[in-house]
Amino acid sequence: RSLLFACLLAGASAFVPTGVAPVRVLVPAAGAPSLASSPAMSSVMKKAKAAKRKGKSSSAVAKRFKVTATGKLLRHSAFKSHILTKKHPLRKQKLRRTLQADESQLKTMQKLMLVVPKKK
Repeated sequence: RSLLFACLLAGASAFVPTGVAPVRVLVPAAGAPSLASSPAMSSVMKKAKAAKRKGKSSSAVAKRFKVTATGKLLRHSAFKSHILTKKHPLRKQKLRRTLQADESQLKTMQKLMLVVPKKK
């Protein structure tokens, strides 16, 4: 016990083995900004960071729509997955066709798919 007590009084340098570099503790300078004292990110900085970030398209919209060369979106008709026995064959034939997405929803779906339409 007395040996341990004597080593503690001598300081921590007594426990450092030879040939091993001492560990340095980095202390920020007085004028350097620290992370704890920095204010919250401003809205301008948030917008700049968002502009750099790679956009992600909506996977749900990407599964349901196909983009044409002009930026329009093609979709499949609804009401043709089940309960087909009571539907007339001509009605089912029309439901097999591919249609364009409606103009009222086009801009929303283009934003979700990150599609830029061609200028006219």
